[in-house]
Amino acid sequence: MPEGSQNSSKIFGEIKQEFFRFAGSYAKAVSGGANVTGKKIMEAAEKSDQPSDILIGKLISAVKSGVQHAGEQMIKSGMDIVEHMKEKAKKQ
Repeated sequence: MPEGSQNSSKIFGEIKQEFFRFAGSYAKAVSGGANVTGKKIMEAAEKSDQPSDILIGKLISAVKSGVQHAGEQMIKSGMDIVEHMKEKAKKQ
């Protein structure tokens, strides 16, 4: 295989590997966010005698908490990926 083709293949292999790493991190973050949202919704629905506007506010807050959790996990994952790339560059 020509050298240029090997380099391209190596680059695409690394891109594919990083994409799968990112996709796994994304799925984990979204799942964690959904779990947080679900727990908060269950907590909000425990009191059946509360006014509907309070329940709606709690539900909106639950969704916000889940989205925030997912976002924080994605930021953490992004920082981990950057650190991994830095270490990989040092080895080369």
